[in-house]
Amino acid sequence: MAALASVSMVSGALAWDGARAYHLRPGGASDVSLALNLLHVENTLLGLGDTTLDVGVLTPTYRTSFDVMGNVGFVLIGLPVGGMTFDSLAGTIDTGIAQGDLVLGAGVGLVGMPALAPMDYAMHKPGFQAMVEGKLFLPTGDYDANRIVNLGQNRWTFQASLPISYALGDNMIDPELTTFEIRPVVVIFGDNEDPFGPATVMSQAPIFGIEGHITRNFNNSVWAAVDAYYETGGETSFDGVANGDGVETLALGATLGLVLSPNVATRMTYRHTVYSSDPDLTGHALEITAAYLF
Repeated sequence: MAALASVSMVSGALAWDGARAYHLRPGGASDVSLALNLLHVENTLLGLGDTTLDVGVLTPTYRTSFDVMGNVGFVLIGLPVGGMTFDSLAGTIDTGIAQGDLVLGAGVGLVGMPALAPMDYAMHKPGFQAMVEGKLFLPTGDYDANRIVNLGQNRWTFQASLPISYALGDNMIDPELTTFEIRPVVVIFGDNEDPFGPATVMSQAPIFGIEGHITRNFNNSVWAAVDAYYETGGETSFDGVANGDGVETLALGATLGLVLSPNVATRMTYRHTVYSSDPDLTGHALEITAAYLF
């Protein structure tokens, strides 16, 4: 059961969307993206010794935006596919290639995020902007109660956030555009009524987090960011008995973005855990995303 501290870290990592994830987009635009996420976590757990958890997930996502009373809104759907490997004194558990939990999302601009036609968007002078967004992860993924780790979580998960940013630049295509971004987020978990082990119900406390980014264009094709991610909470309980495995972590990272054409862009992000309230817990992650805008 103690190994769920590592699983909690994985769940929290799903909350991070990265730099410029909520950058203003033209109204009516749609995109198809493919995101590769690689996560490596190390920990020392009672009864299992030194453990490692490796996760590799590929997530295709479709997102479309539209006008909501003059502000830009969006909906999205994504389906992760990948695998997990957990190594400990008890041996190696490999989930193989499996389907993760289906994700549905939506968001709407609150301030400074008008729904604009492409030409108006290009000339729009940015400034302060804020939106609200949410994602619902449905328990559709591969799950086996006899495994301590699974790509599917056998429970629903809801994530809500308030992305806020301030941009400096003459317009949205300014080659020196600079943004300051902050995104508070909360992740709420449903119960798993068929958990690993003898318990009948596993519950998990909410995870609260905040991510921040400072981004800057170097020209019209290249931008970069420095990133910070903080999270706390996520304590698990079995049949109402708390495990005391809530974790507080801070990770730092960097992002490189490339605009390959007016319709194609890529983003690469690396982050590393620099602090954890559990001194034995550490990890790092790499995300590579490619998107086609139409």
